[in-house]
Amino acid sequence: MEELIKNRTPINIDLSPNRDKVYAGICLKSNDEIFILNCFNEEIQEFDGYAIIRGYEIEKYREWDKEELKEIKNNNSSDFINKLPIDKMNNMFECLSQLQNEKLVAIFTESDDDSYFIGQIKSLSENNLELKLLDENSKWTGREMIKINEITYIGFDTSYENSFERNIE
Repeated sequence: MEELIKNRTPINIDLSPNRDKVYAGICLKSNDEIFILNCFNEEIQEFDGYAIIRGYEIEKYREWDKEELKEIKNNNSSDFINKLPIDKMNNMFECLSQLQNEKLVAIFTESDDDSYFIGQIKSLSENNLELKLLDENSKWTGREMIKINEITYIGFDTSYENSFERNIE
């Protein structure tokens, strides 16, 4: 994995058997705790924000072949590569600490792999975070306490979160 990170090689990561998810992008950091990915958005065929996934869930990955590399319409990965303080992001708590000033995050938890929370991190402790929630209409709806050890995925700075941000009322 170190070589792939150094060379900024696009990969697919497969989370099976834990979850039925495959993500694509460039790995920025990988350890037992977390895996930070500069995501590839297949719809717009360019790199689009970040995902943080629990590192121990990733058992399989593969480099993109030549045909997949041709799918990159706009290689904008340089817009994302050195933007994060990667050296300060070694586990979920540290990642969330760095994202506390981020406008919006999307969070998936163990209890429901199909739905997620969108919002702003309002408070954070070693074990929990409080998220100010947005609904599907970009309206603030309340707050949710989430246990950090139950978080499976954090997405941020993607066109998806940004679409909510533009419409916040």
